[in-house]
Amino acid sequence: MREYEILFVTEINDALHQKAKDHIKTILQNYKAEIFHEADYGVHNLSYPIRKVEQGKFHYYHFKCDGNNLAAIEKELRYELSILRFIVVRLDEIIQKESKKKKRVKETEETTSKEA
Repeated sequence: MREYEILFVTEINDALHQKAKDHIKTILQNYKAEIFHEADYGVHNLSYPIRKVEQGKFHYYHFKCDGNNLAAIEKELRYELSILRFIVVRLDEIIQKESKKKKRVKETEETTSKEA
């Protein structure tokens, strides 16, 4: 099981936003995903209009699920009309890249301190 994040955008309408949040939570629970954290990121201007909408309300979920279920989760999210856009990111790759970067920086610092 791997960790993922979903960030999605809906219209500003609170009823639509709540419907989308509930629907995504239901989808994740149906696929046995374990939700760690959820956050409401508020209303922001969009870079470009999506379906003639200039502002969107953003919401975030951090969860863990089986990678085989991810394609099915994304497919169901595409059919939710209240969601303007969404992105799913796998966190373990990001965490590994950051730890490698920290390791390289630490090694560089050690070699420069030994040379001095």
